[in-house]
Amino acid sequence: MHPIRSASAGLALAAALSLGLTGCTTSSGQHEQPLAAPATSTTADPRADLTAALEELNKQSSRFELVSPVITGSGSLDPLNLVADMTLDLSDERTMRMVSMGDDVYLKFGGEQAGSLSDKWLYMDTSKLGDDSDLKLIADDPGNVKALIESIVTVDRTSPGKYAGTVDYTRTVDVDSELVKMFGRKAASVPFTATVDTDGRLTGLVIDLTTLDARMGKIKASYSDFGSPVTVRKPPAGEIEEAPADLIEALGG
Repeated sequence: MHPIRSASAGLALAAALSLGLTGCTTSSGQHEQPLAAPATSTTADPRADLTAALEELNKQSSRFELVSPVITGSGSLDPLNLVADMTLDLSDERTMRMVSMGDDVYLKFGGEQAGSLSDKWLYMDTSKLGDDSDLKLIADDPGNVKALIESIVTVDRTSPGKYAGTVDYTRTVDVDSELVKMFGRKAASVPFTATVDTDGRLTGLVIDLTTLDARMGKIKASYSDFGSPVTVRKPPAGEIEEAPADLIEALGG
């Protein structure tokens, strides 16, 4: 995979499994997220308001949609009851669905490039994974709120319910990562815009990676259906097998 494509895929996947898995998108790649209605509950500090809006992602259920040049996805998340159901479509002709219930996570891969991975549901117990595992971090912070808040460098309120600023990816990734090696200090000032509804909840987030390289495009996320029930079902027993060690290792297990 080309290094630019690889870096973009990594950021998008992190967004999907965190920002949304938070993440960052509109309902399709053809148009921008509609502007949110003007927020009515704000303070004089735009950082505080946006931080509060981000924290709402871990306080109630919601539906998310994600779009980027290398990955699209959608799903529902209930952080209070620790359940989630999401599907990701990767640009290399692979798909992944994840269903989680508490510590139990089931992954199913498909598509022409699924490779040697089984077509059954692959089971992992996140309580047995390392503290740095991607899935363990998601369980502890479903919306990846902590990392995103920590990465914000600047933020301004551009109009009621709308924000713009920059994020520093070097604050949330290893200094020896490919991202930092490729882009250096450019990765420390990546533009974003966000929209917040009248109830102080994040409804849209766009991270503009074109400042790193034009080919990386934008990661766009939208959030909706706040408070709606999220129902997930354990896959049938005959369709489940233990996840292979190399997959667990790849996810930081």
